[in-house]
Amino acid sequence: MTTPIPSWLALLVAAAIFAVMFSLGLMCGREQVAAVLQRRGVLAMALFAALIPVPAAAVLLVKLAGIQGVVAAGILLMAISPGAPIAIRRAIEAGGEPAFAPALHLAIVALAVVTVPVSMAVLSAIFQKDFAISPLDVARQVFFAQLVPLGLGATLRALRPQAAARLEAPLARATNLALLALVAALVVVLWPLLAEAGWVPAAAGAVLTVCALAIGAACAARDASVRPVAAVAAAMRNPGLALLIATVNKMPATVVASIFGYALGAALVIAAFVIWYGRRGRQAPAS
Repeated sequence: MTTPIPSWLALLVAAAIFAVMFSLGLMCGREQVAAVLQRRGVLAMALFAALIPVPAAAVLLVKLAGIQGVVAAGILLMAISPGAPIAIRRAIEAGGEPAFAPALHLAIVALAVVTVPVSMAVLSAIFQKDFAISPLDVARQVFFAQLVPLGLGATLRALRPQAAARLEAPLARATNLALLALVAALVVVLWPLLAEAGWVPAAAGAVLTVCALAIGAACAARDASVRPVAAVAAAMRNPGLALLIATVNKMPATVVASIFGYALGAALVIAAFVIWYGRRGRQAPAS
């Protein structure tokens, strides 16, 4: 597959993701381990919400709606690709507990090394196509795109906690602005392909994201501080991992438009959820 994304833009995307994960690493410390140990049951339920319902719902949606070709491929690839790099930040912005969010994200991306190849095998059986990706390919993408910058940020926090604290807030603001600019650039570059793919990928992304948010929130049970974290973690998908799968399987370049269309639909729903949940949390003490 020849990607329609220019190399210079791909490098900027990689740099932005590196900065996002590094900034999140600045938040990681011993409290993350304690948060997980205190909520092992909630962690297991949140992992289930992030890894199982969305792929299953995507298969049902594609089958029932009669979606085919590159549009269906992009939707399914996004559905089986959990652990988006910006998921932690969005979950915390929605009011989630900062100690639990990074630990949940790390567990999701670690399990993706197993779940993504298994999901590809299941899709191959369901749709009678020869899809495949090795755990090593997934592990390599997760390691370099997420774990390395996250580890560097966590190391800085461990060695220079005061410097990490000073850097965390301005770097978070800068990365948020950079991501908005990159999304705008991607829309401009991919617009011809997005127009060709139509509105179906974005609509599917929005519908599946609403379902995932509800399932993730329900899996958090009565733990209000974890509820937005579980909801966002279940809903966020990893476009970089979906693009890797498309590349390994030599899918048409138009699949990129379907992947990005899904991502746009999901991003709009999650942004609305973050705003709504944040306002709801601020109003709760007064009610």
